[in-house]
Amino acid sequence: MSDVSKLAQQNVEMDMTPMIDCVFLLMIFFVLVIDLSQKNLEDLILPRAVFQEPDDTPPENRPVINVLQNGSVVYNQKVYYDPDQHGRDFRNPNTAKPIKDLLLAIRTQGLNEKKLKLVEEDIAGKKVALIDDPILIRADKWTEWNYVGEVMKQCSMPEIAFWKVELALSEQDKETGEKNSKLGGQKQ
Repeated sequence: MSDVSKLAQQNVEMDMTPMIDCVFLLMIFFVLVIDLSQKNLEDLILPRAVFQEPDDTPPENRPVINVLQNGSVVYNQKVYYDPDQHGRDFRNPNTAKPIKDLLLAIRTQGLNEKKLKLVEEDIAGKKVALIDDPILIRADKWTEWNYVGEVMKQCSMPEIAFWKVELALSEQDKETGEKNSKLGGQKQ
């Protein structure tokens, strides 16, 4: 019986190094995943929404266009349109060409990779192929409307044909901290 009691009283040391390694690897994994999911989002102060609909389950294939305060159009962290470089007068067709080229490239790539799908719609008696997936436009609250309007106008062009355009808004103003009291299309 004394041999059994000696075995029961022996201290066993546990090596925690593998456990700590696993915890650090999991932390690194989650930091990378969170960072990758936000890669298309520029740091903008979004306008506060009075009427809003939560974006709980955004489509994975949704392109995200960011319009900065100075009017620059950014997609996947690359500037495609800069008003200082390309001009500000959208009456000149060359001014909007970078925006049009970007949207055409998004359309072509999305269709080639089967991330976006087409739908045939009857518009004014003519069959038109439209992109059936939404595109999200995020603009800083201080961005002049003509820049956002030009992106929306280019989305509606027949050769681009994004007919589902979503605008990103915030339920809380980052600058003032003012927040909407009710969600889901309720008036404040």
